Amino acid sequence: MMSKIKILFLLVLCVNLIGGMMNVSAQTGGDKVLVAAGGKTLNQSDVDQMIEFYEWASQTSFTSEQRAQYSQLKAAEFRRNPAEAKKGNDEVKGFLPQINSSSPSEKERVRNAFNDNFIPNLRKATDDAEAQFLLGVYDAARGGNNGGETAANDATDASDSGNSSSGGVSDLIGKWAWGRSGSTTYAAGGAMLGSNGSRHTYQFAANGAVEYTGIMNVMTGGCNMQIFKTMKGRANLSGGTLTINWQPATFTRDDSCSPSKNYTKKLPAETESFQVKFKTDYGQKQLCLMGKDETCYSRSE
Repeated sequence: MMSKIKILFLLVLCVNLIGGMMNVSAQTGGDKVLVAAGGKTLNQSDVDQMIEFYEWASQTSFTSEQRAQYSQLKAAEFRRNPAEAKKGNDEVKGFLPQINSSSPSEKERVRNAFNDNFIPNLRKATDDAEAQFLLGVYDAARGGNNGGETAANDATDASDSGNSSSGGVSDLIGKWAWGRSGSTTYAAGGAMLGSNGSRHTYQFAANGAVEYTGIMNVMTGGCNMQIFKTMKGRANLSGGTLTINWQPATFTRDDSCSPSKNYTKKLPAETESFQVKFKTDYGQKQLCLMGKDETCYSRSE
């Protein structure tokens, strides 16, 4: 994660936790090794403890899909820089014992102080995959309202920001997600190298502001490539046609086997149009967008 977010994270907790950080001993035995690199290892227990912290902070529980996605993010980070990743992971884990031993009122005080400072910085880190993932978990726990408010505020930079009309998007308000998981690749020693999968979300606000986030993980042999894209813009729904005027997008490519070719770049502004329909599948309402292909998104609660 971005260093400025990590620094803020530590400052907030050090100020608000009585006694500060405690040492966490390494777990051995049957603990599953996810990645081994640079003489260091990332174990499943490391990821589980970080998830435990963020579940406490966001007052929610990760779904099985979210746990798998976060494991992939941390594995990719660990491969890029094992020493720095381990240090950051241990810092997060180190606060758990103190949090768990605090009184309910103290936990609430620390959680509020942490979120008041940490969440706004996550919203600014649009080119950081882990930041956007954690933000998605936080917003989903609140029905997407915070994300919707952010989309509304950010949309003031769009070319038609003076128009506060929803443009008929009232039926779209909220967060919609589509995801797919695939096979997992393991090294000869049993360490997880990564999995194939993707997740795409649209967040619509009442004033027509919209945000898109897409994460795709591709395994080729022992190589793990992660693609991350974010866009913000303004949507208009007229009849069954949805038109979105996107601002310049952020696109990131991270390949574990070709680090010299990794990059983050801005893509030009563009306009997209979809035909829209709603349907119910297994009792769940879905938003289907039809462009070159049809993709149906489910509400992300």
